[in-house]
Formats: sequence, structure tokens, C-alpha cells
Amino acid sequence: MKITHDFHVHTALSLCAKPSATVENYMRIARREGIVKMGFANHFWDEAVSGANEFYAPQNYAHVASLKPALEAAEKNGVEVYFGCECEYDPWRHGVACTPETAEKFDFMIVPNSHTHMMMPKSCYHPYEKHAAFMVNAYEEILQSEVAGYITAMAHPFEAVCCPYDNEILIRLISRDDYKRLFTLQAEKGIAFEVNVASMMQKSPAEIEASAPMMLFRLAKACGCRFLFGSDAHSDTAHDTYSNASLVAEMLELTPDDLAPIAR
Repeated sequence: MKITHDFHVHTALSLCAKPSATVENYMRIARREGIVKMGFANHFWDEAVSGANEFYAPQNYAHVASLKPALEAAEKNGVEVYFGCECEYDPWRHGVACTPETAEKFDFMIVPNSHTHMMMPKSCYHPYEKHAAFMVNAYEEILQSEVAGYITAMAHPFEAVCCPYDNEILIRLISRDDYKRLFTLQAEKGIAFEVNVASMMQKSPAEIEASAPMMLFRLAKACGCRFLFGSDAHSDTAHDTYSNASLVAEMLELTPDDLAPIAR
């Protein structure tokens, strides 16, 4: 199955993105790649929730909503565009850094349990078990949060970002029983499982098949989760290997019914 959507795109409004990450450039890329639905998910922390650090504090609702005029103009390009966010896990309140009132303003929301470089105490990097346990706990708290009904997908699940060691160590360390428990709850909540193509950029098909994330995709599918694909683009070059999205869909033998409703 060819994947014709991308629901994890950052523009230069995300402080970690490149200047080339513009709606206009992404529209050009969408036409080139045959993407008919594109969701813009800039980093976000609701100003109604205290605790934002120096990175997140400027990235409030007014900041991410300033993208809306560009999205309205982009709708003339024949690509369906969606105003969303990548909202952060809030470890201090054991949930998500967004209120239900603000969550209603987005077309979609993705939430990571794996921004451990930002949200986890440095003391949890070693031993590996502490790092893995942090992500398991974060995942469950996100699924049980007051905004769980607004979450479209879990972003790059368990793929610890900027990890100082191979993050696949952590994925393989967590028990299948824990994964099955979490993914079953996730399916019950109607929250999709993101296939994040960014981590596959330098991998061959055989390496993708043998990877730890692929093991997670198969477990999630077996537990009844639906899927949402994303490039995690932070620049206008991130889609150069987006064909891997369709490759993974074929490996998993996905059908349109296996996709999150927003992506069909």
C-alpha cells in the first residue's frame, strides 16, 4: 500500500527546525511525493500548563497558531493540510502539557513518550532499565491523561530521541507483556501508533525489517492499533527517503482499514 499522508511535519516555528521548513516548500514536496494529506505538528506546550522549560515556553498556542494563514493559502495546492501539534509529555503532572480546552483547537495531536533528552532526569540514563522504565511510565500516563481523547497518535513510540547510546537497546529491554498491555490500552483509546520514517533514513529494507521499531509495529498491529505515518521533517530534505513509509506498510501488510481515520 502506498502511503500518501504525512502527519508529522515541523515548520521553522519549531525552534529545532531549519529555515527551509516552510509550508510552501512542503507543498512542493507533497506534489513531488504524491502526498495528499499533510499534518503540521510543531512542538507545543500549552501556556495554561506550568512547567515549560526554555525550549517549550515560547512555543505556546499563539506561536503555533501563527501558521494558520500559511495553511489556508496552502489549501489551494490540492493538498489537504491539517493544523496540529506535537505536544509534550508532562512528567510533573503525570500527563500531557495541554488542557482539553486548548486540545479542541487542533485538527490532530501527537504526543511522544520518547523525548527523554528533554523530560527525563539525566540520572535515568544509567542503568538502561531506568531509562526504559521512564518511557513505560510516560506511555501509560499519556494514555490515561485527561486529553487522551484528543490524541491522534503516539509519536515515535519508545525511540528515545538524542539518546547517548543505541536506543534499540531500550526497545528490546522492555518486556512484551508491558508492550501488549500498553498497546491494548492504546487500541481501546483509539490512539494510533506512529511509524516515524526519520529513524529509517540510513537503513536498507533488510535493516528496517530486522529493527526493533519494526518489532513494535508488529506487536501494535497484533494488539489492534491503527497506524499513522510521519516524516518528522524539520527541513525540506526530510522526504528524500519517505518511500520507506510505503515499504513498511507493505512489510506490515497494511490495508486502509489499518490507518487512523484521519489518514484514510
